[in-house]
Amino acid sequence: MADKNLRKQVHINEISEAAVAGVAGKIFYHDPVMLKECLEGLNIKPNGTYSDCTLGGGGHSYAIAQNLGPEGTLHAFDRDEEAVAFATKRLAGVAPKFIVHPVQFSELGNEIEPNTLDGVLYDLGISSHQVDDSSRGFTFVGDNPLDLRMDRRENVSAQEWLRSVSADDLAAALRKNADMDRAFKLATRIKDSVSEIAAEGRDVRPSDIKTVVEAVFPDKRREANSLLARVFQAIRMEVNGELKQIEDSLRAAVDCLKVGGRLVVMSYHSVEDRCVKETAAEFEKACICPENLPVCVCGGNHQRLKKVNRKPILPSADEINRNSRARSAKLRIYERV
Repeated sequence: MADKNLRKQVHINEISEAAVAGVAGKIFYHDPVMLKECLEGLNIKPNGTYSDCTLGGGGHSYAIAQNLGPEGTLHAFDRDEEAVAFATKRLAGVAPKFIVHPVQFSELGNEIEPNTLDGVLYDLGISSHQVDDSSRGFTFVGDNPLDLRMDRRENVSAQEWLRSVSADDLAAALRKNADMDRAFKLATRIKDSVSEIAAEGRDVRPSDIKTVVEAVFPDKRREANSLLARVFQAIRMEVNGELKQIEDSLRAAVDCLKVGGRLVVMSYHSVEDRCVKETAAEFEKACICPENLPVCVCGGNHQRLKKVNRKPILPSADEINRNSRARSAKLRIYERV
């Protein structure tokens, strides 16, 4: 019989929209995408132990906490000091034990013991608040100096990275992180612009990058904002080491999960999704022998993950209508075996 002290699980429809969206006074922080699907994917046990590796404004964490009882535990990771402060205040007084780890989520394996988690959630990318706050330099709207750091306490900003990176490495980043066409031409023009701006003694601004993008893609004026968003994405992912962070954290998550535990990952563009797929695939294989071997010699018992959903789950049309930032989301769910 279930422990009577465990709190009854709360259906997502019973949670107030304002609480889930992250509204403090008149400040809107975060509108979590596919919240119902994430909770169902985690298959939450009221007395379980879970980790939200991308705390942000705490939307997903708040909903997870509502489904946990006093014997449950929720770990949360975020290196953005603003997000940590906001979410910590927001989740004060929740029933489960709530532990914030103010470090990058690739530190999961150093913070959590192996085989102790019932579920791990990732909501990759940047939060609505980071995009909407032009002072953070995550957006090309406004004219604040580029920054693009998830954690502004770290030393290397977009300014410094653009000054130090070679045109070849910048082009490689544009291809790898954003599938950009004309990557070398664009990288060369950006480097020339950055050098001229440095000679003027000022910082690189969004308008400077926009000018370069428009010059390199004169035939794609109507796509200028989309192209610029991809350039910012590519630079941001290098500044924050995002793909390496994802790979390292997912591998650690597999170690931290109990057998039967769930790995739930939501991504927003093809580069992140490909990284998730390829990293998870390492753990879906039973045989890890080199492909050129005629017979298996490894024992064929190395599988540690299996897909719960064969294809990624996509947001509904209703959700996209309510929140346009949900339109590109893909949700993948795995179970530890």
